[in-house]
Amino acid sequence: MLSLVALAVIGVAFVAASYDRGVHWHPILSITRNGSPYTVPAQIGIDPSLYKDHSLDQYGIGMAPLHTHDTTGKIHVEVNTSHRDFTLHEFLAIWGQPSDGSSIDGHPVTSVTVDGVQQASAKGDVVLKDGEKIAMTLSG
Repeated sequence: MLSLVALAVIGVAFVAASYDRGVHWHPILSITRNGSPYTVPAQIGIDPSLYKDHSLDQYGIGMAPLHTHDTTGKIHVEVNTSHRDFTLHEFLAIWGQPSDGSSIDGHPVTSVTVDGVQQASAKGDVVLKDGEKIAMTLSG
């Protein structure tokens, strides 16, 4: 009887250790246009008018897996897996912007920095990570 209990405890511990709890990260996106702050909308990926691409719904937890709650630029990466990277381009697609990162609301992206480091291309994709600061500059 004790050996059965021991096996059950070991089995439960193994399953709990291998269960993928996902992630809940918060990169920050700031956008400037012609030197002035450009507001990242609240409710991206929650409000139907700001939830255009549903291709990642399988990774979400009741809403888009990449979303905002307010206008601070904080992107909530709330996903049910830690075995996949999620990107700025995917967030932009959910928002309804060109997923290649070429523009925001029709204004061309001229530069992208991550934690102060200029990306090789303004259209280069960024893997979203907890606490990173992404800055996009727009023209026009």
